[in-house]
Amino acid sequence: MRQFFTLLVWTWLMASSFIVSGFMIDYASPIATSAFRFIVALLVMSLVLILSWRKSKLAIRDQFKQLFLSKERLFHYVLISGALVWFFIGLFVALQSTTPLNTSVLYTLVPLIGVFIARFWLKEAAPWLRISGFVIGSAGAMIVLFSTQGVSGFEWHSGDYIFLGACFLLALHVVSVQKWGRSLGALSGAFMIMLFGTLWLLPIALLWGNLSDVKWQSSGFWLYGLYLTIFTTLFTFVLQQRLVMTAGASRLLAFSYTIPIWVALFIATVNGRLSNLFDWGFLLGLLCVFVALLLIDGTLILAKVKRIYGSSSIKK
Repeated sequence: MRQFFTLLVWTWLMASSFIVSGFMIDYASPIATSAFRFIVALLVMSLVLILSWRKSKLAIRDQFKQLFLSKERLFHYVLISGALVWFFIGLFVALQSTTPLNTSVLYTLVPLIGVFIARFWLKEAAPWLRISGFVIGSAGAMIVLFSTQGVSGFEWHSGDYIFLGACFLLALHVVSVQKWGRSLGALSGAFMIMLFGTLWLLPIALLWGNLSDVKWQSSGFWLYGLYLTIFTTLFTFVLQQRLVMTAGASRLLAFSYTIPIWVALFIATVNGRLSNLFDWGFLLGLLCVFVALLLIDGTLILAKVKRIYGSSSIKK
């Protein structure tokens, strides 16, 4: 139950990031906003990490040395962070020649892409029932988007090719955390992602972030920027690290299907139009996502039970 609640908190925070990021466009470019989020999050996470080490009576200098001793680990986190950063860059570039709706629709394919990456890279067996769950989940999330946006069809744009590649990078990021992130705890792993993410973003922001146009003196910039930093960067990174290790990448990706639902509920609540959601399109999409979660979660639970009983029988 605790894991389920943690997954819900993660999806709520992710949903809020889509909404608040839209508000930030008035104050800074997306690239500048991303750099700001990573830099401030890195500073806060460094402080949190130092305090946690001090509380555990560990030598701070030795702990930092341990993080950077393994060249292989450093290379892994360069790739993990790079995949995440280039997802954001791909999104920003894609939006120059496509629509936010198109990117939202294509984003629903990330869990399905993640399943195939895990299948071929991590050799994770994916039963057809689970794959069916991911297909139904993608379809359900798309139905929710189309029904709430008042759009009946999907028109392909040139930027969609770019964003499809970006979606692959995001799925690769999540799966690579499961592959390489087990050597560090949630706080240390999140710190490493933020550190190398910042190093990736700094030169990009300096060259193409339009930093001179950032409205540093506006209270809106700091209000929305700090929310994105603390709640949708710091918290989501730590939660994601923990969830990928405990629940697995497949379950985390599956719960991302609920993000369009939370966004639709928030927008409808703010605009006082909750009754608009009770149409056949939204309810059908909601049902598809629910069925998808049952199929995906059910197969994962069955696989875990088989592993437990299989190992116990071997011991006997």
